[in-house]
Amino acid sequence: MSDSKTKALQYFIQEATVGELEYIIDDIGTIVGNKDFLQQPEIIQALREYQERHLNHQTLPDGTKVVVTEKGRRETEVTKEPEPEAEGEGEQPPAETDPFEFTYVDEARNIKFTLNVNSGEVKVVNDAEKHHDEAVQGFKEQLVESLDKYIAGHYKELTTLGTVSVEGTDQITAHIEISCHNLNHKNFWGGEWLSRWTVTHTLGSSDFEITGRINIHNHYFEQGNIQFELNKSFDSPTAGTVSGDAAESIIAAINKLEENYQVSLEEMYEEISDNHMKNLRRKLPFTGKNFEWGVSKLM
Repeated sequence: MSDSKTKALQYFIQEATVGELEYIIDDIGTIVGNKDFLQQPEIIQALREYQERHLNHQTLPDGTKVVVTEKGRRETEVTKEPEPEAEGEGEQPPAETDPFEFTYVDEARNIKFTLNVNSGEVKVVNDAEKHHDEAVQGFKEQLVESLDKYIAGHYKELTTLGTVSVEGTDQITAHIEISCHNLNHKNFWGGEWLSRWTVTHTLGSSDFEITGRINIHNHYFEQGNIQFELNKSFDSPTAGTVSGDAAESIIAAINKLEENYQVSLEEMYEEISDNHMKNLRRKLPFTGKNFEWGVSKLM
């Protein structure tokens, strides 16, 4: 396949909206006549990046859900052993790795797993290693607990997962990621809210700083194709003060940032609806008469 075609396929995969990658791959296969393109290293990498960019949710064999993140990348271990050879037939070839299989850690759930980006198969490798510093590990577990409470209280049930990773021993850098996928493809819509936060905090201190970004992408495709995408960066550090529990204070600060952004979106929507969109509508339908919206008039 030519470089230009490969780049085009990469683009289609990278731009696929959340939950729709399978449909895109099927359509590409129909157009080109097969799915051999999935074997190309560039396409495999695009599939991996799709999983990470959307903070995709994956389900383990026992039903546990985990999040795929770039922060959770780990070195892939050997997964395909060479075929045994008969004695005296020379040295065996080295063990191989499956090119579709990548290893991740979901630190919030302390699980190390592999993901096959072609088949979607997920397998548990083992429990992830804990932080070598007990104080840091304890702080991370408190963050996870506070994050889970926040998600349960502010996001739609069964749509959202969060994860936390930490770096450092004294001055901590915590990466907090929230992935909300709200999909209803049978009614022709789906969307996501992704927020990624970086927190710096010195254990035992009374202050912290937060930076981050929020990505929103919705897709409506009933008799059309409408996509709504917003990105908001919080590049200037937001300073916070610990009030009681440090982890709870940090999550409360994230709550405030997300809530304020949501309020601003609602205000923007009302402004567009009231002052702009109505100018695009006809004052009267083609009949020249007002439409009767009463139920009795429609039955």
